[in-house]
Amino acid sequence: MNKGIIAILFLFAICLGFACTNEIQKSEEKIKVGVFDTNGGSPYCIIDAFESLRIDKDMLPRIVSAAEIVSGEADDIDVFLFPGGSGMSETSSLGELGQQKIIDLVKKQGKGVVGICAGAYILSETPQYPSLALSAGEAIDIEHDNRGHGLVKFSLTDAGIEIFPELKDREINFSQYYEGPVLIPAKNSKYKYTELATMKSDVHTVDGSPANMTNNRPFIIITDVEKGKTASVVGHPESTPGMRWMIPRLVRVLAGKEIISYNKNVIRPEIYSHEILFTTEQLEKQDEAYNNLFLSRELKLKAMRDLVDMSAWSAKKRIQPMVRDNDFEVRYKAAKLLVYMERTDAIKDLAAAVKIEADLENRKLLQEQLTLLENLLGN
Repeated sequence: MNKGIIAILFLFAICLGFACTNEIQKSEEKIKVGVFDTNGGSPYCIIDAFESLRIDKDMLPRIVSAAEIVSGEADDIDVFLFPGGSGMSETSSLGELGQQKIIDLVKKQGKGVVGICAGAYILSETPQYPSLALSAGEAIDIEHDNRGHGLVKFSLTDAGIEIFPELKDREINFSQYYEGPVLIPAKNSKYKYTELATMKSDVHTVDGSPANMTNNRPFIIITDVEKGKTASVVGHPESTPGMRWMIPRLVRVLAGKEIISYNKNVIRPEIYSHEILFTTEQLEKQDEAYNNLFLSRELKLKAMRDLVDMSAWSAKKRIQPMVRDNDFEVRYKAAKLLVYMERTDAIKDLAAAVKIEADLENRKLLQEQLTLLENLLGN
């Protein structure tokens, strides 16, 4: 073989090897986050958690199952995330072996765990509840677990301001909340949590649920557990436009990584001014808006805006299909609202809408919204 060709092939091999090594190094530098899949439970809670992590350019999120955790296939994960849904469903899915595996990974291997809503139940140390005792918190008033939901108020403690300095000048912030746990310090716990944020809303919109249970209770706590750390989030920042970045920020803290700034388009606490609790009257308004999504153009446009303005929990799954409406005005309005709600899981839906749009001017308008949505990712 010609010596020149051999030299070129040799250099190519060196470059290829360097490139592969470089890719491996980049992969190893990523923060690996495993979002727990409860085998079909509350899929939107899983999606919301997963998508919030994509805000951070250094995170490599993936869905992990109980089988992968037990078998050791998830041992490379730096931080596990237990999303909202059903706490009992998630611990049941883990099984006793999976639960012990998570406990060992945290205490002995220094892994982190974020628990959101149901996940916060899982991390608690609650008597007669299948929990992992990794947060030093105890859930009380479980008998009134279905106390209500809505956009609630919370304030940061001094410790919370250190982790979320973007909110340091705000006395009150807002987040989605959906029947999350009421936490107190667990009795006789080996550990002690640090409160990062405090709930300022009194949620008791469901008949029979007592007043003055949720307000002034922990909204976010963080706990050192031997070699590892956990964070428990009572509400749903990952489902709240303008606040989703709080979840990857917590993941960074648990992973022992430097805090970095995020795109200003995802840090928008100022878009909220008051709490919205879903009383019977509010639920009726929500149902009316849902019904109007199937009627005239004008009613569809109004319904979508109303659902976003009232911070309806299911607005995310009701508005996303509207990009496939027959009317362009409806499709365009839906696209703009998806950007406002930061629904990066709808990128494929919006891309398809752009692809099939026949009118060139309309296609350009949709493409602008698609670009805005894509730019929310931390690529």
